[in-house]
Amino acid sequence: MSTPIKTYSYSSGPTVLMDRLCREIELEETLNELLAWDSKRCNLSPGARIKALILNVLSGKDPLVHVERFYRDQDVELLFGAGVTADDLNDDALARALDKLHEATPWKVYSTLAIRAMRKLGLPIGVLHNDTTSMSLHGAYEEEADLKIVHGHSKDHRPDLKQIMLGLAVSPERIPVLANVENGNTSDKTWNHTFIRKLRQTLSQEDWQQLLYVADSALITKRNLKYMKRLHLRFVSRLPDVFAVCEEVKQTAWASSGAWQEIGVLSQGPAAAQYRLQSMDRVMDGRSFRLIVVYSSNLDERKQRALESTIQKEEERLTRQIRKLEETEFHCESDARQALQGFQGEHRSEWFRWELTVEAVTRPAKRTGRGRPKKEEPSPMETVYVPKLGSFTREEAAVEAEKRLLSTFVLISNGEADRYSDTDLLRAYKGQDAAETRFRLLKDPQLVGGVYLKTPDRIEALGIVLVMALLLYGILEYRIRQQLDQQEKPFRVPGRSRDYKPTGQVLLLMLQQIKVLLIQYEDHRERLLTDNADDLARRVVEMAGYDMSIYNASPVEMTSC
Repeated sequence: MSTPIKTYSYSSGPTVLMDRLCREIELEETLNELLAWDSKRCNLSPGARIKALILNVLSGKDPLVHVERFYRDQDVELLFGAGVTADDLNDDALARALDKLHEATPWKVYSTLAIRAMRKLGLPIGVLHNDTTSMSLHGAYEEEADLKIVHGHSKDHRPDLKQIMLGLAVSPERIPVLANVENGNTSDKTWNHTFIRKLRQTLSQEDWQQLLYVADSALITKRNLKYMKRLHLRFVSRLPDVFAVCEEVKQTAWASSGAWQEIGVLSQGPAAAQYRLQSMDRVMDGRSFRLIVVYSSNLDERKQRALESTIQKEEERLTRQIRKLEETEFHCESDARQALQGFQGEHRSEWFRWELTVEAVTRPAKRTGRGRPKKEEPSPMETVYVPKLGSFTREEAAVEAEKRLLSTFVLISNGEADRYSDTDLLRAYKGQDAAETRFRLLKDPQLVGGVYLKTPDRIEALGIVLVMALLLYGILEYRIRQQLDQQEKPFRVPGRSRDYKPTGQVLLLMLQQIKVLLIQYEDHRERLLTDNADDLARRVVEMAGYDMSIYNASPVEMTSC
């Protein structure tokens, strides 16, 4: 029996499974095909080095300067091939890979990779949800670069920091199909125009003809509407309130309340909103659009608080003004009544109604003579007219009407009615959180705070690498949820009774406990799984399409040099 020479313990966690998904979508091969590199001079291919960054994001989330340290606790040969060590993944090697990615135009590289992955997964590109986020950065950066790292509207609520903007087009399965990095002061209105152009360059004619572009209200500008018409791009978005037609169609919908179409709920849960809608055609800037007025039974809490605050301030203002009016005396009844009419005209309110009357008050008049009055002299009397508040009530009907309007929004689309029903368009728009939820993984400032990332070019490339991590994250999440839809047995996630839709973050956390022992003998190596991995971690691996043997398999021959 052979005697072990050395024994190593690796916290493999999610890295091995995510590496298998990388191989499945041919991530390394695609990157090595698209990036310019010299196999005779490279110790490790740029595809392998970028994969190292991706696996670190999904498993360790260390600052990039510490990626080499992260891989000292990983089974590097299993992940990258025989002979590869953690030393090959130092910060200089990773930085050079980012340079290669930037030279190849990062967004084009990513779109090629993502579309190939969608094809392999058998997923259509029929609906894309599009949104942006800001990524705040620390430190100083070179001024001369195409990418401007500058101050802008911070969606991280960090206006003190410079930033970049990252935009995504995400499928309903939450898989990013296109991504681009823009200047830190880019507005969403400008971004949409640029992003649509890049999307058209990316998609085939067949995909373009099937596409429905979903975005928030920043999409709707005259320039963008004209551009989308020229490109024959179908879209659905929210019509901004600044368009006068928005208020007009809302009022029209509530004036014809019997025309509402009851939709019901679009999501699960006791707090799910009930929806109803009306569809109308309107001409805007010489073009006809479908405008869908949507009412939600759940009034946004911020809007409700703002409305209540407005009404309270109005009540306080009116109370002060009425009290001031009541302290005013008039010597002529007609003057008093005229003052009441003027007050009513000046202080009209849609929230409150009040009644003011004129009250005649008889009282001793002030003496005009000098000296003390005589005993028998009668006290002079006078009559003054004083405004008095009779009633003050809140117009609950008007308040409820305003709440209904605040719970109402308008969708705008050019999608054909025989292809997309009103409900289809509403459902597509409500799925916009598919893009918003993808940004959460990118909000760790450590990821872009590496001290050697001093150039905007590398920052831009790194932004796309982070989206590549989102691609793998989305594939894992989609595959597990798809399997759970076909199984009756839910996940028993710690802290929850059951979970049929676990997030990628929960899944990665479940895999963290997987550890591997590598035993070195004189003539061979042997990998053994420890007993830490529970049935839940094993189930994640299996539903992803593999089994636990991937953690103790022999290294496969990889492209390295």
